[in-house]
Amino acid sequence: MKDYMVEHKFKSEEMRDQYFEAMKEMTPDDVRKNMKNENANFQMNWNNEKNDMVMYCWWKANSPQAILDTLGDMAGMFHNDIKEMSNVMDVTD
Repeated sequence: MKDYMVEHKFKSEEMRDQYFEAMKEMTPDDVRKNMKNENANFQMNWNNEKNDMVMYCWWKANSPQAILDTLGDMAGMFHNDIKEMSNVMDVTD
């Protein structure tokens, strides 16, 4: 699988609010179960909750379409800018 960074821009404040309300009900295990499969694996999310209209996600996937397919109906909440990142430098402690 390849590494991708995705900028998800909410299409409206209402969709942003719906997203965060739905996420309140989900545990990390729920997210893992719904956002990982043989073609795409959600890795990490950065967001500013309801204070911004954009969030960023790191995915491992076979293709950009695999990410959209894994998101399913949720993909329609966003303008999705999917970029393959072929060079990943990890300097974590």
